[in-house]
Amino acid sequence: MNRILIPLFALFLISCARVQTLNLAPHNYSERPQHILWIQVAGFSEEHIPLLRFNVSEAAHKTNLEQVDCVGKMWNYNLYQLRPDAGKSFLSQINGSQNIKGTCEDYENTPAWSYLQVIGYTVGVLESGANKDQSLESSLGCSNNKTIDLAKTRYWKMGPDAAGTSQKTFHYQDSPEQARAAAVPGLYYDRSCQKGICYSTLSNNFKTMWNQMNKDSAKTFFIVRDFNFQNALKKKDISLAKEALQEIDRLISTIDRSKASELLIIVSGAEALPIEFPLQGKAWSDFEKSGKNIIYKTSSLMSPVLATGAMSENFCGIFDESEMMKRVIYKPEGKVLNYDAVNPF
Repeated sequence: MNRILIPLFALFLISCARVQTLNLAPHNYSERPQHILWIQVAGFSEEHIPLLRFNVSEAAHKTNLEQVDCVGKMWNYNLYQLRPDAGKSFLSQINGSQNIKGTCEDYENTPAWSYLQVIGYTVGVLESGANKDQSLESSLGCSNNKTIDLAKTRYWKMGPDAAGTSQKTFHYQDSPEQARAAAVPGLYYDRSCQKGICYSTLSNNFKTMWNQMNKDSAKTFFIVRDFNFQNALKKKDISLAKEALQEIDRLISTIDRSKASELLIIVSGAEALPIEFPLQGKAWSDFEKSGKNIIYKTSSLMSPVLATGAMSENFCGIFDESEMMKRVIYKPEGKVLNYDAVNPF
């Protein structure tokens, strides 16, 4: 008789357990994702989302940047600067250090992806719109560089090969064989960017490389570093800025989320450049047509973090940007029994 009662009692306890939620949706806590996508968008603030939201006719439409589980805010400072530039802030987020000087010493820190490589993750880095000082390519000239190890990391750069020495290139329209060849560790330049202007889009390049990495590896970490949005804002070109942000939204939409419990998507900003939108009426109409009536402000002291999927709970709250690395790689030792599940009252 006991052999029948014990399983039935266990089933009863499980059925009485509360459904865990985050942002009013079911959520499994402390589940390490199999696939991590981290998008760093220079200049981005959550206040920029209206550039996407009010660009469609359907009022109830939600952009991909809105469909997140958790929103956090990061303080932007390091040991030497209040409001460091985006390149320095991104390094601080990646390697968990506030000791960022803008020298080769910055690249001596171990980045988040190195810790994930140890436990079996395949790593890819896609970079677009970065100048010489912002690009991780500058780390390759440093003697004690730990940031980019081309023997382990796939590094795709949407920009010209300034030295003209690399034979490795990629293009989103490559054949399957060429795509596989560009998905092994090494540095690759986008063939469409070799004349100063990139004719490929960020979302198309991402889709090709992301799909290839996920075919080849059971566990992946992919980081996108985009400076195009910030470049457009600094030029006060709202149309170009809107296009750059739409590319980020499109990029996210290319991902198959059928196994959402195995995926973590993070979008983080740095050197956020807020803008003040017009009130309404004709001023708003003129803004939609030509980008007029926008007030540009100085960079913020805080930048946003948007997260959805497995372990997105790690990115709620307010914290220093140097804490991002810890939150990306952090996982509790093990789950603790939730006594709510066995409480009959």
